[in-house]
Amino acid sequence: MNPVVLTGQNGPFKYDVYMGFGLCDLPKMQLLQEKLEQHGIVCFPKYNMANRKVLVKSVVKEGIARSRKCLLYVSQSFVSDEHYANEVAEVQIKIRRFSRDMLIVLKDPDLAAVPHELRDFKVFPVDNVAALESREFLHDLVMALKQGRWIFLLHCYFIALLLF
Repeated sequence: MNPVVLTGQNGPFKYDVYMGFGLCDLPKMQLLQEKLEQHGIVCFPKYNMANRKVLVKSVVKEGIARSRKCLLYVSQSFVSDEHYANEVAEVQIKIRRFSRDMLIVLKDPDLAAVPHELRDFKVFPVDNVAALESREFLHDLVMALKQGRWIFLLHCYFIALLLF
């Protein structure tokens, strides 16, 4: 059974967030997507069975163009992906066109360093994968996606640092 794809039209944007990540990160990102959608955040389904016959490059371009914001989960899997360079280039085009606030970068705990093309943006290290499931993290991420304020994510990471 194919998952239900939520959409909502808000001006030129059909989705609230495009989620970029590597294929190996799919299980944890699907879980994060489900949690975000429970809070009313409409996510672009990058790895959707309905898109399996469409070129990944086209899916990425459409997803980024039709989403208000972009969330990149930067991991070794994502950086090694054959479509990584294209995905980051599309995000950078969107940022130049709109605003740097449209990008949220989460760094995987196993990635040694953030790639140079993303270092100029606010990068939030995820200290451990369990942090993606914490209530505080989810609340702060939802607020950042809805309101675009970085202070919520900063607050979340300070709490995560204190707890772990």
